[in-house]
Amino acid sequence: MLNVQLSSHREMLPAETADQKLFVMLKLRPTNEASAAKPSTTFVFLIDTSGSMYEVVAGDRKPTGKTLTMDGQKYSEVVGGKTKIDIVIESLLTLIRSSKLDENDKVAIVQFADEATILAGLTPATQISKLESAIKRLRDFSGGTVMGEGMRQTLDIFSNQQGMASRRTLIFTDGQTFDEKDCKELARTFAAQNIPITALGVGDYKEDLLIDLSDESGGRLFHVVGKNPAGTQVSIESLPKEIIEEFSRAQRDVITNLGLTVKTVKGVDLIRVLRAYPDQAEFSIGKAPHIIGNASANDETVFILEFNIASRQASRARIAQIGLTYDVPGQNRRGELQPQNLIVQFTSDQGGITQVDQEVMDYMQQCNIANIVGQATKIADKEPQKAQELLETAHRMTVRIGNKELMESLGNAQDELRKTQKISSGTRKTIKMGSKGKTVRMGGDINNELSDDQIREASGT
Repeated sequence: MLNVQLSSHREMLPAETADQKLFVMLKLRPTNEASAAKPSTTFVFLIDTSGSMYEVVAGDRKPTGKTLTMDGQKYSEVVGGKTKIDIVIESLLTLIRSSKLDENDKVAIVQFADEATILAGLTPATQISKLESAIKRLRDFSGGTVMGEGMRQTLDIFSNQQGMASRRTLIFTDGQTFDEKDCKELARTFAAQNIPITALGVGDYKEDLLIDLSDESGGRLFHVVGKNPAGTQVSIESLPKEIIEEFSRAQRDVITNLGLTVKTVKGVDLIRVLRAYPDQAEFSIGKAPHIIGNASANDETVFILEFNIASRQASRARIAQIGLTYDVPGQNRRGELQPQNLIVQFTSDQGGITQVDQEVMDYMQQCNIANIVGQATKIADKEPQKAQELLETAHRMTVRIGNKELMESLGNAQDELRKTQKISSGTRKTIKMGSKGKTVRMGGDINNELSDDQIREASGT
């Protein structure tokens, strides 16, 4: 059901050397049989309905000359055009009226402002009129932003679900929530139940919170802008297309509930677990098994495991065992990868330790770009020259890897920093969210690279 490849960035490490890093690539790809078994899909849309969602952001609009105050913010009144909530409603209606959903798909709608309300519990996607009524009710709410209560209501919805399914939550918000700490704590429950959070932010949201929610749960990130998107940005007018694609992505999660178990020997510690492709996430390391999300049909999913290794004598040694469990919801069955030994040669031969697996390093470098961007944005106001150097490093790495959208976003940020000695809020969101987003696939197709015997050996079948 699942083809697996393990590769270290080095097969040899220097002996008698303390505090060494070893990066191990865990590459997964569902078999053709698994890819053909479409899973049942459960998707909860958690929508911000606070007062700022009624801001006009698209279409032809004419100012009336009046000023309105809503939720403590002043807005210039206009007529015509589309508000954020209009476009969200249009996007959800487009999804449920499309041909992309069937009787195996279930949808729920939850709103949050000062309070949260379940507008539609888990509803078969074929009950279009019921879902339409719930979606149109999104206009009935306003107030502040309390996302945590909406996340609790979402978890309540999932708690009533029976059987295996691909599960996902999409959060759309345009403001800063009052209960950020609660949201972060709740994200750990989403992670434990393998419910990835796709977070879309537009306007004055706090990007670090959305990054935390996405990382913790193994989800995705989008920075949404009103018009003229550049690089990794997404136009709010393209929201219908993006929401359909997110639902389609959940439908392609034919392997779910990946549980990673790593048993290390004395002197070896697992310190990070990253998803490097098709987009990035950094998972918390708690009690095993570590829940690391899902694997999509007809594509690879790549993780990087980072180990810290204490000094060892020259020898060929097993430093860890790596195992996996997973669900195949389309076939209602569980699968397992028997523990695989991770072997490293510790040597005093300097020639051997210079050889590196470039594919592993390319994926690790893509994850490093996000860290470099985070450092640059953090110090930009006080140390613009140092931030410029960091962004140049991230840009060079991105050029070499070939991520064109991120190259454009980083180039724009460098130009802005050079001219103004600052990074604006919108640009900061763009590069921080974008550097955690879609990555570039490296190497070849695992299904073509491995022989039948190698696949059987790697998968334990």
